[in-house]
Amino acid sequence: RREECCSMRLISLVCLFVQNAGLVTLMRFTRTRRDRPMFLATTAVMVDEFSKLSLSFFMVWLHWYRSREDKKQGIDDFVRHLRRQFDVRSSLLMAVPALLYTVQKNLLYVALSNLDACVYQAAYTGKHITTALFSYLILGKRLNHWQKGSLLVLMFGVALVQISQLTEPRKPTGDHPVLGFVAVTLACCTSGFSSAYLEYFIKKADYWGKQVQLALPALFFAFAGVASQDWSAVVNSGFFQGYDEFVVLTIFFEVAGGLLVASVTKYADSIVKNFAIALSLTAVTAASALIWDFQLSSTFVLGTVITVGAAYMYNYTPPAKEPPLPDKRPREQERTGRLQEP
Repeated sequence: RREECCSMRLISLVCLFVQNAGLVTLMRFTRTRRDRPMFLATTAVMVDEFSKLSLSFFMVWLHWYRSREDKKQGIDDFVRHLRRQFDVRSSLLMAVPALLYTVQKNLLYVALSNLDACVYQAAYTGKHITTALFSYLILGKRLNHWQKGSLLVLMFGVALVQISQLTEPRKPTGDHPVLGFVAVTLACCTSGFSSAYLEYFIKKADYWGKQVQLALPALFFAFAGVASQDWSAVVNSGFFQGYDEFVVLTIFFEVAGGLLVASVTKYADSIVKNFAIALSLTAVTAASALIWDFQLSSTFVLGTVITVGAAYMYNYTPPAKEPPLPDKRPREQERTGRLQEP
């Protein structure tokens, strides 16, 4: 049993590492190459949400199919099950984070179009700050001294990473690094608020049911983004213009993130997740140096180390103080005193 648990932790570490590093590297690669027409980020977000909706809906059906008491139940019973699970009020509440997540995904494409992949990934750890802030404002969560200190350290590390990019003597591969930092900062804010909002309203909801309620309005908002920003380009050159195997693989990694969260949460604790963050940041930095000629500066290295260290510091739990042992000397003195009495 112990060996099985250790193997699952290792698998969780590998999966988190591959997903984190692969997604960032692929998004950066597909947004900076110049040898083919650029795909539309709004259509990629829409395909992502449609895929998540399809996957989540299938998982809801599979869970119902396996747990049904009467094996003769059919499609009508499944529809009634959906009506009981997805009431109107909770579905409307999901429209808020769905809109924010749709905006966030578009912002991440903008950020990776203007920032080096490793700089983006280090800067995006700022979502821990916004998540803690909104968790305090919405959920009333209290932070211990280690967590408060780690957030200050994280702010300092992210600031160093941003300074290293803005003062880089080599021209960045993106045309507008300031726009990239604005985009990743806004994405951190939407991520933090959405996480606290979801935890407040549907803390005990079924995971895949929650994903269906999120993906359905998000698909509508993604279509609205296509219609408002790139409708003429879609009409002229098609919905899937610029798509190839790398774009499809990027969307696959994005969709796989939700499935990964559901499958490894049971085995991956905060230490495993922090290891995955550190390893993926190292891999993305190496890929940036090899593919995009990214030059490591002392400011970037220092900011990255501080950022990773802040993640460990945030999840550090100080050992509980053991209660002091009762002092036996007064009792012994009392006994000796009684024995000495005449």
